[in-house]
Amino acid sequence: MLKQLPEEVLNLWNNWEIRGMVLLSLLLQTILIVFGSRRKTIARNWIRILVWSTYLSADMVASVALGNLARSQGDLSGEEKANNSIQAFWAPFLLLHLGGPDTITAYSIEDNELWLRHLLGLVVQVGVAFYVFSRSWPSGILAFIAIPMFIVGIVKYAERTWVLWSSCSKSLKNSNLFDFWRSYHLKRIKEIGVRALQGNYLRQAYIFSYISRSMMQDLVPSLVDLMLSQLLMSKYSAGGAFKVVEVELGLIYDMLYTKAPLIYSRAGIILRSISFLLTFTAFITFQVKIERHAYSTIDFTITYLLFVAALFLEFYAFLCLVFSDWTMIWLTDEGRNALTSALYSLIRKLTRSERWSRSIAQYNLISSSIESKPPKCFEFLGIDEMMRQMNVNRKDMNGGLQDFIFGHLQKNSMKIKENFNFIDKNFRRTIIGQRGDGVLEREGLLQDLKWSTTEVEFSRSILVWHLATEICYCVDKDANNVSSEYKTSRCLSEYMMYLLVMRPDTLSQGIGDEGYLHSLRDLDSIISKEEAPTKSPAATSREEVVDAILFYYESFVIDDIRFQFRWKETKSAVAGGDRLAKQLRLLGFKKRWEIIEEVWMEMLAYAAAHCPWKEHAQQLRRGGELLTHVCFLMLHLGLSEQYEYNSFKDYNSLNDYIRGHDLVLPWEEEEYRGAIDRYLRGNADMSLSSSNEEVKELKRMVAYKDEELERKERELEQLRSFLVTSTP
Repeated sequence: MLKQLPEEVLNLWNNWEIRGMVLLSLLLQTILIVFGSRRKTIARNWIRILVWSTYLSADMVASVALGNLARSQGDLSGEEKANNSIQAFWAPFLLLHLGGPDTITAYSIEDNELWLRHLLGLVVQVGVAFYVFSRSWPSGILAFIAIPMFIVGIVKYAERTWVLWSSCSKSLKNSNLFDFWRSYHLKRIKEIGVRALQGNYLRQAYIFSYISRSMMQDLVPSLVDLMLSQLLMSKYSAGGAFKVVEVELGLIYDMLYTKAPLIYSRAGIILRSISFLLTFTAFITFQVKIERHAYSTIDFTITYLLFVAALFLEFYAFLCLVFSDWTMIWLTDEGRNALTSALYSLIRKLTRSERWSRSIAQYNLISSSIESKPPKCFEFLGIDEMMRQMNVNRKDMNGGLQDFIFGHLQKNSMKIKENFNFIDKNFRRTIIGQRGDGVLEREGLLQDLKWSTTEVEFSRSILVWHLATEICYCVDKDANNVSSEYKTSRCLSEYMMYLLVMRPDTLSQGIGDEGYLHSLRDLDSIISKEEAPTKSPAATSREEVVDAILFYYESFVIDDIRFQFRWKETKSAVAGGDRLAKQLRLLGFKKRWEIIEEVWMEMLAYAAAHCPWKEHAQQLRRGGELLTHVCFLMLHLGLSEQYEYNSFKDYNSLNDYIRGHDLVLPWEEEEYRGAIDRYLRGNADMSLSSSNEEVKELKRMVAYKDEELERKERELEQLRSFLVTSTP
């Protein structure tokens, strides 16, 4: 096909095929360097698409460029041989590109599991690079300049492979088991002291990261960790607690998606220093010793750009190292003087200190129902889900919402702290498992409203409460006494709808699109009715849609029994939303919105506690999620089922940690041991009760079998009698 093109075009293609691939590889590396780490602070689609496409293309382009270099080498002479020599010199730079920047090694956590593939790629690509250079081995100084660059390229590629291996699930589980018990228990708390940790966000976040990383690998910490977490986290205000979790999640992101496991270690710093010195020495030698007239001007310029980019990569990595939270943690751990820490903090504030997007996604079901619908063909192409993203808005995280969330979690934390209830895993499971029924039971409304919470799937509960919240909002929004609960409820309502529609994997099992799609179709049907008060084929605002819903269901007056039957049969939540809104509107304005706010908070906490750890890790690369921050706050406040009671040594271990650090335990040893006795007796009673029930069940089964056997024997005897009498 290419042979049919004009000769000028063929010559241009032959001359620029390799050059274009090398320049494209350089461009892709630059994009990854600049935007690789920005994705954890930007929650927009454009950066995810940019980083995803660049990440997938970078390795492919570099590999194809190496293959083209290998194909182009041969027995040449004169000017062509000189040009081939300098092009072959690009091979170690392509190895450098395959090693990738420090800001991103894995696009998603699944990429860490592919480290064996990268190990094979390392062996193959290094072999190809050596083949390229050996085929056109130059006789001058260029061969000696290539040696240090080959070393740098191989080191970079090997670094990436090692980091992917160290971040895979098996390696994390093995390393965390060591780090958790050695670094956390025996070193950090004992050396730093609990009192010194309070008020130091970075050090406390670093210590908490040991607990959370172990939890994410399904390891089971003891109650000592729960008590220490409660002691440390309870001293903070809402803003301070969120800041600790923010730093902690930033550290976890670095461990999962960047070269942090290596570059923030002693070996990593040594390798960085060697790589920079070798690259800088090769660049100076290239400038001084190489005569640019001996090679093509274009090839010489491209080589110069490759050197500059390599040095920029090293310099950028150095800046990231210096201005990172890891360096500040190291400074405080090593006991640097106050002047050094103050100076570093000042420089850190002058740079970008964002650690996540600090925004909350919002999705409104009623608003999406009045938007223009995509063509049906988009559903078959998978574009329908992408079209939903157009109806997503984002709000900035505010202090009022932080205060409300942390206050609610602290109240639950105090419940499990009273009488050492945290020892009882079942009690913690009950607190965590509340998804609206807790506040309704406290207010005496559970019997009337349990059809919308505990008796339905979590997805339907979100849908019906979202619609009821929106209806109550449109009815009450003209009220003069608008309270904070009013705004918080709508914010959490639209956020939970966003999770249901756009991030269903973050919610508990059984979540799907079925209820959402049926509700959307019902809304479309209602707002297009001619008898609606809008007298229009389509409503144009949320208020008009709510008016249409209220008008539509006024003609359907049914009793509770018929409603319950229809509610269980239908998949749509629109009728339920109207019913729930009418029940809530029977309450006073302030109480109504206080209950709605608390219900949404319980739903948020329930979703955070039951979201798989893998999904929490995935959200870190998407700008972060409020759900993940709530989950980690719950974890450090003791609101987790993963903590386990081990033995009576827990209390003595806790005393050993805190003794000498001028911190008094908020409980006495006798109270602690008494709580353990009650817990063990309760377990024993439950086990005995369970055993008795099992014995009774076995007796019932044996009695039933005996009756069956007697019945069979009677039937057999009757058959024998019949045969005897019927025989002539």
